[in-house]
Amino acid sequence: MPILQIHDILPTERCVVDPRAVLTMLGERAIRASWQIAGVARYDEPLFVTGEAEAHLEVLSQAQERIAGSLLSEFADQVTQVIWGEFIAYENGQDAPWVIVRAIDSSWCEVETDDGDVLARVRETFVDVRMVP
Repeated sequence: MPILQIHDILPTERCVVDPRAVLTMLGERAIRASWQIAGVARYDEPLFVTGEAEAHLEVLSQAQERIAGSLLSEFADQVTQVIWGEFIAYENGQDAPWVIVRAIDSSWCEVETDDGDVLARVRETFVDVRMVP
């Protein structure tokens, strides 16, 4: 699946875009999807978030169970920062992911998907978007 890296810095917060901004961009489709939360395996990093939902997300990451997008949205509102994390969306009970959103060391955010509409929306929404070779 193609991977786009988002390197935008949020002017009001002076931090890079993280998965919360991507979830918002995905809109209702993200709410209808089921999500699995994990660390970032390819960097051998566990989930690392800060804020009120930290403990809940860590438990979900260890359980490797899917949760409703609406619940993930609630937790996202209770997160201060996503430093490391992988958020994997599945639509309609599918086995293959629809989209994967990653936070990489608070340095950038990745969106991995075969969905051309999502890739186009990422490019339209964010300024500093780079294709991973």
